[in-house]
Amino acid sequence: MKKLLFVTSLLAAFVLGIAITRVAYPAATASAASINPSSGYTIHIDAQKHFGDAHPDEIAHHWCKNVAGGMIQCQIYDNDSADARLVAVETIVSPSVYKSFTPQEQAYWHYHKVEIPKVNATMPDVSAADAQKMVAQISDTYGKIWLLYDPMSTNNLPTGSPSVTVLK
Repeated sequence: MKKLLFVTSLLAAFVLGIAITRVAYPAATASAASINPSSGYTIHIDAQKHFGDAHPDEIAHHWCKNVAGGMIQCQIYDNDSADARLVAVETIVSPSVYKSFTPQEQAYWHYHKVEIPKVNATMPDVSAADAQKMVAQISDTYGKIWLLYDPMSTNNLPTGSPSVTVLK
C-alpha cells in the first residue's frame, strides 16, 4: 500500500510540474514546438532527372527554404505523401559563392539557368505567376544535390553508396 501511495504521489508531482510549467511559460513551450530546423520548408518544387541516369523520368519532390548565409536548402523526397522518404538534399548558392569554389568543387554544381528547362520543373502549390517569380529568383544560382541512396531500388531500403548528382 505504501508503495502504491508513493508511486501515485510521484506521478501526481510529475503531472503537476508539467502543468505549472505550461501555465507559467506558455510562450516558451509554444515557441519551442514551432521553432525547429524542419520549420519553414514551404517552397515546393517537383522536377525530373535528379535521381541519376537510371531514373530520368522520376520526380524529385523538393521542399526548400532560405537559410542563414544566403543559401537555399531543399529536402528531396521520393513522393509528396506524409510517409515519403527523404532521399536527397540540395543546397543552392549565389553566383558569387559558386565562383569562390575551386574548379574541382565547381564540377559538382549545376547552373539553374541551364538545368531548370531540362527537368520539367513545376511548383504545384502556387499560381503560374508566382512560379515564374520563383524561377526568376533562382535561375542565376547554382545547386548541388547529394543523393543519399537510390530511391527507385527494388528493396526500398537506403542501401548503396551516397553520391552527388550532377545534372547536365
